[in-house]
Amino acid sequence: MMLWPVAVCLLLLLLLFLLCDCDPVLAVLSALGRGRPALRDRVIWLTGASSGIGEALAVELAACGARLALSARRPAELERVRRRCLEAGAAADQVLVLPLDVTEFEQHRPALDRLLAHFGRLDVLVNNAGRSQRCAWADTRPAVDRQLFELNVFAPVELTRVALPELVSRRGGQVVVMSSTAGTCPAPCSGSYTGSKHALHGFFGALRSELSAAGLRVTLLCPGPTFSDLLRSAFVAEPGQVFGGEMSASDRRMTAERCARLCAVAIGAQLAEAWIAIQPILLFQYLNHYTPWLINFVFQLTGARLAMQLRDSRNSVPVETKQK
Repeated sequence: MMLWPVAVCLLLLLLLFLLCDCDPVLAVLSALGRGRPALRDRVIWLTGASSGIGEALAVELAACGARLALSARRPAELERVRRRCLEAGAAADQVLVLPLDVTEFEQHRPALDRLLAHFGRLDVLVNNAGRSQRCAWADTRPAVDRQLFELNVFAPVELTRVALPELVSRRGGQVVVMSSTAGTCPAPCSGSYTGSKHALHGFFGALRSELSAAGLRVTLLCPGPTFSDLLRSAFVAEPGQVFGGEMSASDRRMTAERCARLCAVAIGAQLAEAWIAIQPILLFQYLNHYTPWLINFVFQLTGARLAMQLRDSRNSVPVETKQK
């Protein structure tokens, strides 16, 4: 008889969770207005800032009052993003355009030196640059595996190693890594990409375990399907080709602006990890974490079709590819 209040409370909690588009800790912090105010005047280096989540995050951080160094390979696009940051409230000297190809490791140290010459310090490094993938696991060429890991894993690892002395010296420095829901829950037709995101959790989890006592904070951001241009440049099975697809306005995805706002809260609050995704992707994340046998059973019943439908709003990958 006395169990029904407990059952009602649990049901209400489940309903509240199903209304969330991020993990409960992040949802509460966002609702309370925490995190974002802590970003004011922090010097943040953001890679992959010329489009997608990176562009939206740059504008969001500028609105929070952060000082920004924006990096990507396309200077013209970075200048466009810089103008958006100024429109969001940043002063002209608070946004530095810092062109960089993160896979060219010899560019890392000169880029950091230029940032320090401009701002005098570095508080937060946001490793956001990366590419996705759409192709069958068995068809992927080894060269694609290597290229994807070079960009998604080894580049942020090396850039972090270059910036680490500056970050650790501040006893409050922070490394932020843009992972993915694929970094905690395997995604079909993205084998190399999923592997690269899992690798990020290993590399940067180890870094956290080594240097947390020295004051370094490591934040892993795990966004789910988000509106961006990532399909245009996504890797496919063969090197030198890209997926070249476009997202549809009817797709079920989070907006880049909403994703960026939640990322900013997580960065400002210095969370160790944040899960950001619409439902039912978020629910699948928790089910995979706590009841992997159940997710495995679902895959046995549906194959990759359900996962592809949830991620890309379509249950197959087109075979057409484009030359890069």
